[in-house]
Amino acid sequence: MLNLLHLLAALATAACLYALWREARGVSQSRGYLMVPPPLAFGCALVMIGLTEPDLRRPDELRIAIAAGILLGAARGWFMAVDIDPLWSTVRLPSGSDGFWMAMLLALAVAMAAAAPLVSTQGQSYVPYAAIAVAFGAGFLAARAVTVYLRTRS
Repeated sequence: MLNLLHLLAALATAACLYALWREARGVSQSRGYLMVPPPLAFGCALVMIGLTEPDLRRPDELRIAIAAGILLGAARGWFMAVDIDPLWSTVRLPSGSDGFWMAMLLALAVAMAAAAPLVSTQGQSYVPYAAIAVAFGAGFLAARAVTVYLRTRS
């Protein structure tokens, strides 16, 4: 059944998409603005974990998904091209659309978790997988942002 937590997860995902839109278009932004999407993504992940029924939670897969997201996000943040403007202290990610697509994965997982119980009586069993996908995306976005932030410091 839908409740306010679904709305909160959808709002966090929408805010994450909005924060990553400039980055996906290749617009210059401050280094601090890189750190806006990760807390939103982790907030969405925590809400999704809270939406999962306790007997359906999969803690081992959740840990693996977060670790894999962090590993892939750190690798992507390390190897991606970054344009730095030291005069204005701004950065531009010419190939930064991967963060936006990862946020789209978050939005798809939240939509699936909200719609699955409405479509089928067994739909609640899909919510843990959506939480795992959101945790993977949150780990990816956080590690990528931190790695780019550390690479661009003066």
